[in-house]
Amino acid sequence: AVIFRLIFRTRITGRERVPRAGPLLLVSNHLSFADPPLLGVATPRPVDFMAMVELFRHPVLAKLVRAVGTFPVDRSRVDHTAAREAIRRLRAGRCIAIFPEGGIRLTERSVLGGDPDIRPGVETIALLGGAAILPVIIRGSRKPYVGRNWFKRETIGVTFGYPFCLWKPAHATKHAYLLIVREQLLKTVELG
Repeated sequence: AVIFRLIFRTRITGRERVPRAGPLLLVSNHLSFADPPLLGVATPRPVDFMAMVELFRHPVLAKLVRAVGTFPVDRSRVDHTAAREAIRRLRAGRCIAIFPEGGIRLTERSVLGGDPDIRPGVETIALLGGAAILPVIIRGSRKPYVGRNWFKRETIGVTFGYPFCLWKPAHATKHAYLLIVREQLLKTVELG
């Protein structure tokens, strides 16, 4: 938190659009390992994170990430255990953050690149968890990787979009839901 407030300028847009209570699924792009702590600092309520299972293979790191409400997901397959845990937490009224690009993405196939590849599952978790979805766009979170940026007060940005809910009309398909999530993320890019 100190790094994002004192060393770097952190510009947060749309913080007032974050629902303060109830089940909420934050759906964000993913640029760097700084994204989860940045999102945690920018969000005005506690956030639990679905994070890659590799973080939980090191005992000390596993203890640390679990202590801040993080739970593992195996990105190499459809992870029903992680999905059930996210749904359980959402039904308990918590806020969960997911990076639906499935990892760090920097190319044209990213949200910021304009043609994101969104992995399926986020729509099912939102529907079964009874959660609103809040698209979030992070910019500049790779700047801490460059030493000279620590002395230049570079700006890192977090833009919260508008929350929305999915509904289940009889004719809707999973693919249609993914397109809605993708479209809302791309609209949020334009807000920042």
